[in-house]
Amino acid sequence: MKKRFLVLCTAAALLLSAGCGGNGIAGAPSSPSASYFQESQGYGGGEPEMDIPMYAEAAPPFTEESSVYQNSGAKLIRRAELYIQTEQFDQATAALNQLVVDCGGYFENASVYGGSARDVSACRSGEYVVRVPAENYQKFKSAAGDLGYVTNSSESSEDVGQEYHDTESQLKTLRTKQERLLGLLEKAATMEDIISLENALSDTEYQIEMLSSTLNRYDALIGFSTFHIYLSETTKVTQEVGGTSPLGQRMSAGFTASLEGLVQGFQNLLVWVSYHFFGILICLGILVAAAVLGRGQWKKLAVQTQQEIQELQKQLEEKKKE
Repeated sequence: MKKRFLVLCTAAALLLSAGCGGNGIAGAPSSPSASYFQESQGYGGGEPEMDIPMYAEAAPPFTEESSVYQNSGAKLIRRAELYIQTEQFDQATAALNQLVVDCGGYFENASVYGGSARDVSACRSGEYVVRVPAENYQKFKSAAGDLGYVTNSSESSEDVGQEYHDTESQLKTLRTKQERLLGLLEKAATMEDIISLENALSDTEYQIEMLSSTLNRYDALIGFSTFHIYLSETTKVTQEVGGTSPLGQRMSAGFTASLEGLVQGFQNLLVWVSYHFFGILICLGILVAAAVLGRGQWKKLAVQTQQEIQELQKQLEEKKKE
């Protein structure tokens, strides 16, 4: 029995090893789904029909300013404000004038305050409204930041595409109406029809002029960006230490600012004294004269009081004797 059992176990083991060998990885074909995938993708027996990369190529980095700004169909009105401080006001204004010329723009408004004959040494300030072609917007803004220290800046964009296209559609409809009215006017037979058509034609032409003016204004605002530049002169441009700086650096900046403020205050006092020197001398003279006169009067009053006291003492002594 034992021998028969061993023979049966040996036969079963041989059958199992043969079955596993038929489905093994080495030397045997893979599963039908795997072979189909390899043949359909070009891997396996023959040359591949097409090259499929293992990884897709990375997209190029996005370097444009904004997809909206680069869209030729967008109707954008762009505005910006720049607040700039400078220690060299004359050089900054000259550089601004040259920058406007280089960018093909123009000054819509320019005002300068301070530095008059009454106060020649006063710090000056200027307000400028500059119109620059829309394609030179970024160029002008970047270069304007080099005029001095930019303390504040803001930008805004208004998309008027919907209003612009609506106005164009209305204008097209009105022009079609104008042509029809002109055609009817040529065929009008009675005076009443002629007057009615002329009135309607006049109203249509007025609306066409208004809409054309609106489109021209939109074109001007879209074609040229607007910059409001506030340029101010200062004796010294300083950059304050922020709240995130280390404690030592903030304390050092505070002591430095306090010392500079003390020095500046003393200098301002000296300047004030120089402007009011003669008035101060007159006031001091009046005070000295008043002090001298007051002192003389005080002495006289003291002597008189002493005499009165002595007389009272004498009167008291005489009464005691009596």
